[in-house]
Amino acid sequence: MSRKDLNLDGLEDFRPRGQATPQELPHTAQTPSMGWSRREASDESQFTIRAQITTIERFKKLCRPAGGGRFTYGEMLERLMDKADNQD
Repeated sequence: MSRKDLNLDGLEDFRPRGQATPQELPHTAQTPSMGWSRREASDESQFTIRAQITTIERFKKLCRPAGGGRFTYGEMLERLMDKADNQD
């Protein structure tokens, strides 16, 4: 089986497109906040903590108290930070 040669004869007049001007862009691309109905900033975020496995397991256990109920990690972090603030 042999390969066919690539025929590039039809590409002499090929030119890259120019940059789009703001007038050519759709309205939503000019003003991103207008494109979707839910663009308001969130009051939540996330981050990663690197810790020993035993420390992480202790934290998870705090989030599941023996008396029942559960706390999200965010709720427990807030409770621990509030407690730390009151100790100053």
